[in-house]
Amino acid sequence: MGVTRRTFLRRFVQGAGAIAIASGSKTLLTACAGNVDSTSGTSTTGTVSSNGLLNPGRLAWGAEAISGAPYVFYDPVDPSQLIGFEVEIADAIAQLMGVKAVFVATAYDQLPAALAANRFDMILNGWEITSDRERTQLFSQPYYRYGQQIVVRANDPRFEQYTATSEVTLADLAGMTVGTGIGYKAQEILERDKNIKTRAYDGNLPFDDLVQGRIDAVMLDYPIVAYYILGAGPGGTVNHRLRPIGVPTFLNNYVIAFNKNSPKGEALKTEVDQALDILKKDGTLRRIYENWKMWNDQQTQIGIV
Repeated sequence: MGVTRRTFLRRFVQGAGAIAIASGSKTLLTACAGNVDSTSGTSTTGTVSSNGLLNPGRLAWGAEAISGAPYVFYDPVDPSQLIGFEVEIADAIAQLMGVKAVFVATAYDQLPAALAANRFDMILNGWEITSDRERTQLFSQPYYRYGQQIVVRANDPRFEQYTATSEVTLADLAGMTVGTGIGYKAQEILERDKNIKTRAYDGNLPFDDLVQGRIDAVMLDYPIVAYYILGAGPGGTVNHRLRPIGVPTFLNNYVIAFNKNSPKGEALKTEVDQALDILKKDGTLRRIYENWKMWNDQQTQIGIV
């Protein structure tokens, strides 16, 4: 289906100029090369065992940080710092295990191969379960329940009755043109509905076209809307000309992936699941999601309190 959603995001951010990072940054060069980029967290006595790690004392996780907001990305103010809600989750898991979280920068489409080659312990990067991935990967319990978010112009009278907590369906967009990114789950969903005209963007700023009235609405993963529309997190700016309507729909889960063929894969999955159980119950995950404006009642469906 064309470029991946990560490629679309990268092009979107570059085109919008939302993140200004010096082109000569050593951090970025390292990330593009896919080397171990940074460490975080503090080694302590863990409450969860860490026998499943490839290297004792180091929880190595793979993700792409280039234009990865709000998942994992370089701080626009200080490009030497890695930030994002998944960075905070990795740190929290590592702390429970009494080890250091080690980020391994890897191109999004290379993550499965790198995991299979044991370049890191796990993938933590807005990952979803698919039939192809099930052949070679094990998966944690869900750590975030995400859905597709509809965004409209703030002054569009056709949607004035809807709030962020309304029940909005695709039927409410019948006869309209809805934009999304090529390779997104939203593209697949929208194109199945014959009453909607789908406009799939190859990195060409769907939000700008929505502001200009060239399309009627946008549908994308909720975390992306939280960052680019609600302004959650460093570098995020509230877009007062647009607003999300309705609770997220077409729900799915983000999970952590492990190497199915690694003799330690099953053990690490068990340990990470134990850590996630704790983080769901002690309020840590909720605090992270509230800070990034990603919290909604749908998180209780996966046991987050």
